[in-house]
Amino acid sequence: MNETLRMHGICKSFSGVEVLHKVDFAVDKGEIMGLCGENGAGKSTLMKLVAGIYPADAGEIVFKGTPMRRGANPQEMQRVGVSMIHQELYLLPELTVAQNIFLHREPRAGAGLIDFAKMNADAAVILKRLGE
Repeated sequence: MNETLRMHGICKSFSGVEVLHKVDFAVDKGEIMGLCGENGAGKSTLMKLVAGIYPADAGEIVFKGTPMRRGANPQEMQRVGVSMIHQELYLLPELTVAQNIFLHREPRAGAGLIDFAKMNADAAVILKRLGE
């Protein structure tokens, strides 16, 4: 098995209402997975758990063979390579597309300043790849 991401026995409740009950989910390297369901089915909650936005109440998340710490925050998950693109069309409409793509992961130049030229060039590569 070449799983990049495995979630096993995931449970999550909000205010005593269980929204995820013993969910198993796995994605292999290079696999494209669609997660479908009605509003309120728990799709966004599951993704927010893997991205570190919410902690799971139970279960385990394993990324590239390494168990993730329950309660890991988004910054910790980004450091290991997990990021989430939220479904909202405008994450921060006052920022450019490149700035939204690299939000909290901006490439840095000398003196720790944002390297806007590199960020724009890298964003163009990503957008071109998505358009192919």
